[in-house]
Amino acid sequence: MTIYEMFVQMWELDYQMKLVGFDKAYFQERVRQGQLTADDYKKIVGEAYVAQTTNQTQPTA
Repeated sequence: MTIYEMFVQMWELDYQMKLVGFDKAYFQERVRQGQLTADDYKKIVGEAYVAQTTNQTQPTA
């Protein structure tokens, strides 16, 4: 078992136990930073990871 796999198992338990700070936003950030795969995000929180897009509007002239 790799260290990464151990972290995924630990994170699954943290999420299931509803530990403070280990919410969906925490794991979404781990995916954005490349520390967690989208597949493992789904394994932890039970739903597919959807990348958030920034909605920047153009200023009106």
